[in-house]
Amino acid sequence: KGRIDVDLDMWGNPEHGVLLIYSKWGGGLKQTYSSKGDFARLHERVRSMHDTLLPVGLFIPFDKAWTAVKEFIETDGKLPKSIEWIANRDLPPNTFPDP
Repeated sequence: KGRIDVDLDMWGNPEHGVLLIYSKWGGGLKQTYSSKGDFARLHERVRSMHDTLLPVGLFIPFDKAWTAVKEFIETDGKLPKSIEWIANRDLPPNTFPDP
């Protein structure tokens, strides 16, 4: 009761940088945001090491990702303000295709 969970998931790619996904849920709350990269490349895909298709347009440079991860830790899990985010509900359909 009253528990709120927060996650910051990260997928790195040597060519494209890092995709960050922030999730906060519990107590009637459900928020999910993805890092906002080059939206012109949103429908291009790259496979993770687990064979998951990920949208290239949500990857950001490593240095910006590090700043956001550091901010997440230092603010006890608040959504970092150092990078741009997009609410997953605002992403086009099939941005994250089913496996």
